[in-house]
Amino acid sequence: MKSITLSINPIYLCNFRCEFCYLTPEQLGDDKTLDLKRLELLLNELKAAQIEVSHVDLYGGEVALLSEEYLERFDELLLTVGDPSLNVVTNMSKAHPFLLKPHVDLSVSFDFDCRQSHDKVLQNIMQTNKDIAILMLASPKLMQKDVAQMINIFNGIQNIKTVEIKPYSSNQANQFSCSDEDFENFIKQWLTCSVEKKFTFINEREILASLDNTRNAFSDDHVYITPEGKFAVLEFDSAGHEYFMSLENIQAYFEWQTLEKKRVKENQYCGQCEFYGRCLTEHYRDVKSLQTSCNGFYKLLKWSQENFKSSR
Repeated sequence: MKSITLSINPIYLCNFRCEFCYLTPEQLGDDKTLDLKRLELLLNELKAAQIEVSHVDLYGGEVALLSEEYLERFDELLLTVGDPSLNVVTNMSKAHPFLLKPHVDLSVSFDFDCRQSHDKVLQNIMQTNKDIAILMLASPKLMQKDVAQMINIFNGIQNIKTVEIKPYSSNQANQFSCSDEDFENFIKQWLTCSVEKKFTFINEREILASLDNTRNAFSDDHVYITPEGKFAVLEFDSAGHEYFMSLENIQAYFEWQTLEKKRVKENQYCGQCEFYGRCLTEHYRDVKSLQTSCNGFYKLLKWSQENFKSSR
């Protein structure tokens, strides 16, 4: 039986308007919500295909805008596909009772003053009696901030256990000037900063997994569900902008997986890369040049090979 991670987005609606959000203003104001009967059908489709859901990420929009009744029923449905671990991604602008349940892991999207209400969110994090995983997006504005200062702030909050920096990708809502090499250089600053981290830096962990050949870079173990009640995968349009491509059924997901691997293998850079199949990408983009690296972050991995030698 194949095991996958399922990322479920039940609603686009959000109370924040971050300039780097992958959703358009129209989507962020849309209260259309994933019908739970439709979700049940999709979960049954996974079971019929002998797919085990080992982990669920619940995100939005903002999950905390959903009713407690909706989230309780959602939680019950997950039990029909076993007992997957559940992680909720939230902007933590409000402490919804569901977020505080013992079995719910919390990831907080937090980018300091690059995101609104950051002071209030920090207070909510500190007042939450559970471990927090911080997710930051490497927008151009965030990458201008002082790394040592950010680390010190996180070090001062006892329940922050992990920090992960996600790369920015141009999308249907915005297209900032931000290269893969810009992201790599920002991560290097975090790796080489003299301030000791009192939390686990997930990017470093993923780099080591890639170098140890234990990381899977393909999307054959991760599928999404949209508010429209469709399976989906991350894709790029002809202009290179990221979007969620809807799929009619789980069989279409299997077919897309095959095409992804074929496409990557045939790419003149990816197919011959020493990190093929284990690089740092979250989804393979068509690589046309390595001048400013690639979204598998080849230059960062080569740099890490040399700089992590002494510690391995």
